Amino acid sequence: MMMDKEDGRPGEATGQHGHSAAGHAYDQLVEMLLSRRLEPGDVVQERRLAAELGVSRTPLREAMHRLEGGGMLARRSDGALVVPRLDVEETLEVLSVRRLLEVDAAGAAAGKVPTPVIEALRRRVQMLLASGEPTSPERLLLDLDLHRAIGQACGNRCLARMIADLRRRTQLFATRRTPERLEPICAEHLKILAALESADAEAARRAMAAHIDATRAGIMLRLGAV
Repeated sequence: MMMDKEDGRPGEATGQHGHSAAGHAYDQLVEMLLSRRLEPGDVVQERRLAAELGVSRTPLREAMHRLEGGGMLARRSDGALVVPRLDVEETLEVLSVRRLLEVDAAGAAAGKVPTPVIEALRRRVQMLLASGEPTSPERLLLDLDLHRAIGQACGNRCLARMIADLRRRTQLFATRRTPERLEPICAEHLKILAALESADAEAARRAMAAHIDATRAGIMLRLGAV
């Protein structure tokens, strides 16, 4: 069994298992960021996180570097990694890029998302709407799963990865969900699903554009900037 030289944990330092451990650590760190278990301004303490997540420090460091490269972690002048404070201007810039990419992805995915996937997502939207719980964790999970389904069906893996990375960055801002956006966002999701189901590429593009425009408007209103 290979050992991590830094902390003596049995490990995943090389090969396929190392990659899997780093991917698992990455997913866990993203969840901690989105759920605000790691808050903006927090210093990311490698040793503590390794113990908490049950991984060696080598794959954890790889995951942290990946998050730094994607803008979800930032390095201070003293070298420490921190959760960046939310930059409104950058968030709006990312939304503009997302609009360009996701509108095309939605059009390309029209008619290609499996019917069972669409039906399951529609049921979840309807259940979330009926619950009347704007802060439910299902709101974020549903949004992730809908956009992931579009990415998987658009036929362009590079495009799907770019969208996923950009969405993570805007989700750091959007984790403070506002009650007034629950009904509109559910309606936006239902329109996107209907267009995907009917294989109407133009309708899918319009629905996605409206969805991202509404997200941007919601951020601006919340900040009192309009």
